[in-house]
Amino acid sequence: MQRPHSFKLILMNRTVYSLLLLAFSQIVHTTSAHLRELCEKRDIFFEPYRCQLVDLDLLDDPVLYLLYDVNPSEGFNLRRDVYIRLAVFVQFLRTQRGYRRTRLVLPPWSSLVHWRSGNIDQQQLLWGNFFDLPSMRLYTDVLDMDEFFAEYGRLHGPGATTVVLDEVYKLKHFEQMFENGVFVDKFEEHVCPKGHDGALAYFGYGNFTADAFTCLHFQGSAMLLHRLLERYRPGRPRATRYVHVLNAEIVLHDLWGNVDYWEARRSMRFAPPLVDVATRFRAEYLNSSDRADRTVRPARWTDERSRPRKARGGEYLCAHLRRADFLYGRDKTTPTVQSAALQIRAKLLELGLKTVFVASDCTRMEFYNLKNYLKRFRVVRFVPESYEQRAELKDGGVAIVDQIVCSHARYFIGTYESTFTYRIYEEREIIGFPKDLTFNTFCKSEKDMNCEKNTVWPIVYH
Repeated sequence: MQRPHSFKLILMNRTVYSLLLLAFSQIVHTTSAHLRELCEKRDIFFEPYRCQLVDLDLLDDPVLYLLYDVNPSEGFNLRRDVYIRLAVFVQFLRTQRGYRRTRLVLPPWSSLVHWRSGNIDQQQLLWGNFFDLPSMRLYTDVLDMDEFFAEYGRLHGPGATTVVLDEVYKLKHFEQMFENGVFVDKFEEHVCPKGHDGALAYFGYGNFTADAFTCLHFQGSAMLLHRLLERYRPGRPRATRYVHVLNAEIVLHDLWGNVDYWEARRSMRFAPPLVDVATRFRAEYLNSSDRADRTVRPARWTDERSRPRKARGGEYLCAHLRRADFLYGRDKTTPTVQSAALQIRAKLLELGLKTVFVASDCTRMEFYNLKNYLKRFRVVRFVPESYEQRAELKDGGVAIVDQIVCSHARYFIGTYESTFTYRIYEEREIIGFPKDLTFNTFCKSEKDMNCEKNTVWPIVYH
């Protein structure tokens, strides 16, 4: 007869303990984003003893907000790669004492070189327009710029209209990158050009200023930033530290293509509204759906596991045909429209497919000519159905819809050394397509199909 009474006491004690933990969580909520992250993923009423809220040692670490930006000339898809370098680095930092509450602030997108719709506003676009931030936060702690401004205001009061950065580092390549033929990780200061007085319009905003601005020659991986942060770290750690790295594209991957890379990459799921647009387009114009195409994915990327490559894809081929600057900068590897059409035609006949989806920055005339070369086949491309839809999607969203559609095709063929193509390769690896249906590259000429192809790199899981 004692067991029910004992059980009731245990249940009451657990309930009281849970309520105490919940009250404590409210106290630390505004001071420890990392603790909040740990416990929001758990049900503290039913798992109170597993919750790490009581890790008071963690509260001794200062909060580091790491901001970064990329050279304005770099495109959308390379910037996604730079994010992975910084995200993997931040996730490493968060295992180190003194840095366990590091938060990565995402730079807004503004009028990139390949965004040509001048009649729509494409300034200071948030990452939430293009990517699923809750999914990204399952990998590491990231903040969109509007969230950063809101948090800065909470910490410093509503009157703090100017963001004061503790340290800004402007990176630049060494003139001589090899010492006796050897690439060595290193950085060293150099004299900044005139005009860098710490009052710069970072990200196009006019409300940033800097206490310290340092110009550095830098070469090496993201882990070298740890040494940089340690070297210039204030002697007495502040409760909050704001660090900004300019020209972050100079920072290299530590281990490109390893498990850490792929975890960060898998977390970068697209914003649900963009996925919905692509799903409707596939259903209406390509008779394609995830269930029929065997491309269903778990709701959370963290539930993805290594599995047999059984993705089939829709009854269409996707071709990413890069034009524009590639016609001049990479003319030796970029095919003519006619040659590309002949390569597409040969593959359609081989696979018994009748439809090709084209993702391209080609002109209207080039697309018209491509269709003429493929008269026996159905040639499809995604075009926003109205000005309102284009204004809502932005050029970046249109490009993502193209990538989603390509990542679900039966067969994909891309452009040599194009980051747009690389991102589609990655999506198809995550979905689980056989490699021979993914890692394919246009040749300069249909008569020389033994040309150099893009590198094949398989996905890696734990």
